[in-house]
Amino acid sequence: MADNEWVAAATADNEFAATLWRDILVDSGIPAYIESSGSATFLQVASALMPRRVMVPQEKLEEARAVLADIEEVDTPPVESDEADDA
Repeated sequence: MADNEWVAAATADNEFAATLWRDILVDSGIPAYIESSGSATFLQVASALMPRRVMVPQEKLEEARAVLADIEEVDTPPVESDEADDA
């Protein structure tokens, strides 16, 4: 594989999530972009609601996936136990 090959680090549910993920990766020092949907201008609104792939250089793939995995862990709220309510 060529060093400059870009691969999908993740597929977001929509363009909004993909933009957030891309920005977090870039802020973490990992080059990233959102793969173009290839839709015409009149379909851009609909394409914003479709799954989008976040692309990174092949050599940064594992690092990018680790960063995105941390996001998912942080995004999950902790489970509250009934014991806390009884205290």
